[in-house]
Amino acid sequence: MTERPLLILPAPGEPAKRRTKGGGGGRFQRPDRERQSERLAPRLQELQAALAERRTRLQTEAQGLVPEEVVVLEAVGTVDGFIRAVEKIPGMEWLAEIEREDVPPDDDFFALDDNEQRRPDKALGCRLFMIFTNQSALQQMLSLWGSWQADQKLPHGLGRWKTLFEQLRDVRPWGPRDRLIETGVLDDWHERIEHGQEIVPCEIELWYRQLPRARQAAHDRVAGLVTDLQGTIIAESSLEEIGYHALLAHLPTRAIVKLLEDPNDDTALVHCEQIQFFRASGQMSTTVPDDEQTHDGGPHPTGAPTGTPVVALLDGLPLQTHQRLEGRLIVDDPDVFEENYPANERRHGTAMASLIIHGDLAADEAPLPRPLYVRPILQPDPRAWRRCESVPEGTLIVDLVHRAVRRLFESEGDQEPVGTDIAVINLSIGILDRPFERALSPLARLLDWLAWHYQVLFVVSAGNHTRTIELHGYDSSDTLTPEALQEQIIRSIAADARHRRLLSPAEATNALAVAAIHDDASNAPPPPGWLQPHTRRGLPSPINAQGMGYRRAIKPDILAPGGCVLVRKQLRPAEQMTLEVYGGTLAPGQLAAAPGPTPGDRAASRYSRGTSNATALVSRAAGLLHDVLDDIRGDPGGEIIDTVPRSVWLKALLAHGADWELAGPTLDNILGTDDNRRQFKEYVTRLLGYGTINLSRARECTERRATAISGGLLAKEQSHIHRFPLPPSLSGQRGHRRLTITLAWHTPVNPRHQGWRRADLWFAPPQSALRVSRQQADWQAVQRGTLQHEILDGEQAAVFSDGTDLEIQVSCRPDAGVLDEAIPYALVTTLEVAESIGVEIYDEVRVAIQTAQVRVSPTTSG
Repeated sequence: MTERPLLILPAPGEPAKRRTKGGGGGRFQRPDRERQSERLAPRLQELQAALAERRTRLQTEAQGLVPEEVVVLEAVGTVDGFIRAVEKIPGMEWLAEIEREDVPPDDDFFALDDNEQRRPDKALGCRLFMIFTNQSALQQMLSLWGSWQADQKLPHGLGRWKTLFEQLRDVRPWGPRDRLIETGVLDDWHERIEHGQEIVPCEIELWYRQLPRARQAAHDRVAGLVTDLQGTIIAESSLEEIGYHALLAHLPTRAIVKLLEDPNDDTALVHCEQIQFFRASGQMSTTVPDDEQTHDGGPHPTGAPTGTPVVALLDGLPLQTHQRLEGRLIVDDPDVFEENYPANERRHGTAMASLIIHGDLAADEAPLPRPLYVRPILQPDPRAWRRCESVPEGTLIVDLVHRAVRRLFESEGDQEPVGTDIAVINLSIGILDRPFERALSPLARLLDWLAWHYQVLFVVSAGNHTRTIELHGYDSSDTLTPEALQEQIIRSIAADARHRRLLSPAEATNALAVAAIHDDASNAPPPPGWLQPHTRRGLPSPINAQGMGYRRAIKPDILAPGGCVLVRKQLRPAEQMTLEVYGGTLAPGQLAAAPGPTPGDRAASRYSRGTSNATALVSRAAGLLHDVLDDIRGDPGGEIIDTVPRSVWLKALLAHGADWELAGPTLDNILGTDDNRRQFKEYVTRLLGYGTINLSRARECTERRATAISGGLLAKEQSHIHRFPLPPSLSGQRGHRRLTITLAWHTPVNPRHQGWRRADLWFAPPQSALRVSRQQADWQAVQRGTLQHEILDGEQAAVFSDGTDLEIQVSCRPDAGVLDEAIPYALVTTLEVAESIGVEIYDEVRVAIQTAQVRVSPTTSG
């Protein structure tokens, strides 16, 4: 145990009624009834015609099918309770809701300021409601529309349709463009056909229907259409908990060619109303570097790990006999991936396992004291032109991950659970063709549900974008100073944010998404011709995917070292300077175990870089913090550690040391303006999240830094008040002091509600007692996810009496429908003071907490 361990605050006592939470939507102008009628009448006529055309087609294609249409209703602002109004119409079924916040204003809908004046540059927020409707249900909707046009009262229970009609911006059927063009699947099909692939796999994601017979009918309808094209259905997955239903199909090339030539082709499959999206198969993958140079990783440590695994790695199969990994892995391979996994192809899993166990080998750190559980979910890609490891094409990734996690915690026949102590699951891979945009991906939805159901923390890479960096205003002959190069790279990446979005499943609400900072332990000079993009380490990596997350929650959550990424000017002359990104295996970078160039080589290592590496290092940190919690379980109040799941404690502790450090001011100097500081702060948050982790700050205290943990279980509409004692000797002292508070939890989810997270927990940080104020991440953004991390600084003297506590009130409310479960949460609070103040606060805080623990402990009678 350390000299100054973490402290445990007294239990907060009986729950109190929660305080209210502010917030609300902005005001906007909408058209009057006459203008709405003029705008929408043609669209509704087109919708009627589309359903009539579908009815005619189905009469010739499939006798006995009831014609249905997926209708998209796009409404500006909110329409609370609309799902209930939909379900009151027979023949109409609610499917999904998507939030948009980037709708440009027009003459009919536009935002208003506090003086009711038009804001021409402010985008609007809207909701896309997707509903299934048949002919009779559509006629009833049109009847409601007619009643609203005539200013007549709508029937009981259908009043929300009035709000919808007032705010309706557009109405249209869901079509081939939605199913194909928006998903990137056409690019995958192009690549396969160009390389002569005769059978093309694809994932067909269906609309999730509430009734089993409707899901079966959807399966039969799509399977029939696939068969008509001489294709086959090879897998199916349906999960009610996340509203997911998908088929994995093999289609012949000749059927795909027609769609590539014309995505609106009359092929019945792409017009099938049961289909939400077509997606590429085997999307989750990692590429192999261009070169394969190996290096000496130095002497390997001796001594075997002990205990049970608390960290799991879902990735490629590692090289188990590598000197760095031998005896340190528990490999569980029920799908027998190893049979088709040559040793020289085991690159990514070997590197990730090495980084989790040892960290960057160049840093020469002690290995993780526990073994690492590994479940392979990748295999070498069988396509000769693609050197990567990916999810097998005959497998649905959602089904594979679901089975892998369930196996950890549940029995299957005679098989007992294989990893009941697992608290953290590392996913250092992402879906390359699934950048996050508005709606949660199926895999993100799965991780959210699994995190709550099994109370496990997913640590997920934000994703890498190794696309070239274009420096506008410079040509290939220009020479830039290191400072100018850094500034132009940061500006270029900022301008290219749309093409550098998070990769699925990094947007998952319950997961901890990790991006990389430009740093490693190599201290090696760049190879000839390559340049450092930054003048100092600690800035965000130029290949990072950027946030925000779902409902503009902070993503990535945290950053960790991901290796120094180098750049160089493209060699061919050009009017615009374009920078390539280094993807080889020379230093600098992070050194990790690797398959050797010759069979039997068990000691090789390679340099690499990216968010995968950063994610592995965060999982390593979680493994080390897990044992810190064990060390203090026996302290007074330590029973709270077993009340709250370990995964929630680790989520809070990992984020607690996060800080923008010097990266914040650097980005401010380059990108900041005085015109809109809040908008700038939100953009910096897209790059930095809560900042770079600092493991030492979460593991132990110092003379001038006191960290205390607390937590509990909160039901809806309840609050807990946690009291952190202020050190008396700090009263009246002028000088820098910092208060850091981190709240973490996992939320149950509601797949039938746009809000998704059922539980909203938050705290309002105390500021006045210490005369500190909020810094870094925007105070509203920090409350949109399942991790709230606040840093408050101050310099002015604060006067308080002995016995004064900082009161931190944690509250809970429902956010997406009914909340029946009590929510476990973890709260970590740190007070630190500058050395110049001359006050050693740890012992004062510790004594005050011990006194309070005695005061609240139950007494026993003799």
